[in-house]
Amino acid sequence: MSPKTRRTLKISLGTVVVLAVAAISVTAIPAISIGGRNASGFDLPAAKVTNPEAVREAYAYLPRTRFDAFVALKDAKLLARWGDTDLPINTHSVRKSLLSALYGIAIEKGYLRLDQTLAELGIDDKAVPLTPIEKTATIRDLLESRSGIYIEAAGEAKGMKDGRPRRGAHRPGEAFYYNNWGFNVLGVIFEQRTGLGIGQALYEWIARPTGMTTFKPGHVIYEQPRYTEHRQFIVFMSAADLARFGALYANGGRWGDVQVVPEAWVEESTKAYSDVTGMDPFDAYGYLWWIDRDADVIWADGWGGQFMIVDAKRHLVLVSRNDTGRSLLQLGWFILFDGDGWRSHHQKLHQLMIAASEGARETEAQ
Repeated sequence: MSPKTRRTLKISLGTVVVLAVAAISVTAIPAISIGGRNASGFDLPAAKVTNPEAVREAYAYLPRTRFDAFVALKDAKLLARWGDTDLPINTHSVRKSLLSALYGIAIEKGYLRLDQTLAELGIDDKAVPLTPIEKTATIRDLLESRSGIYIEAAGEAKGMKDGRPRRGAHRPGEAFYYNNWGFNVLGVIFEQRTGLGIGQALYEWIARPTGMTTFKPGHVIYEQPRYTEHRQFIVFMSAADLARFGALYANGGRWGDVQVVPEAWVEESTKAYSDVTGMDPFDAYGYLWWIDRDADVIWADGWGGQFMIVDAKRHLVLVSRNDTGRSLLQLGWFILFDGDGWRSHHQKLHQLMIAASEGARETEAQ
């Protein structure tokens, strides 16, 4: 019996009643349709495993974590796979790293420029109008999470709300604050300027070239609260498909011979623009990517235990996912009866995958 099953069996009858009453009182986010396998999807070849014992150790360790799925790729080949890796799971804040890639492609296509201001783009917020100074924030400021705009936003966690600076405390570009208002507005700007929904762009520009097997445009949905004009986009993606996305960043934006994300953008977007404290192991932030300079890796990181490490130096990607559900009811179940995955568990899996594949590139080259 898995740890998650054992935890679920410990639920008290009283708590179940509370959940049932809560479920009746909320309007559920529309459940996404998982659908069948994509016609453009293809399987990945197996990676060279130089230390099978490390893979076995990872498989023995995973049931002791809270993760529901795990995938590791080496040179865009399958190194390890465990759990329900094809199930579309809410990426939560991992959506931001996906959007970063879309911005790199859109900028190369001429849809957008990093120095465009909110005023130039016609962006305001009807619920809480922006000041003239706030409208000087640029796309670059929003990507770096240095917009200087401190107002309520869709999808904010408690820590975001508690840590939000006083409005007007900093000018655009002056200070880092992890800010959902800016992230959500980046989604709005992208859709307005490209004429594409985020789901369609992810599918056409990234999913099809990399052979993602389950991601579909309908796996991006939206939340529109009353207290802001700008809706939040929510991305569902499987562990297996997310790993393919990560493989692009482990290989300079290329999939095979195809340059999917501009190489210059991969380099620029994963540089450190802000120092970060209190977010171990992260010590810096790029364009919607977390950075661990000590380990020389980048992370996409989302609430509930959505983790991806891109170790470009080793051409290694690993994804750990915790299923938080595909509706508000399932999300409530997760909050009450489950719990966040731990970054430290993902770091241990990273070390095991290094051990499993160390020397693989040299071995294959001989």
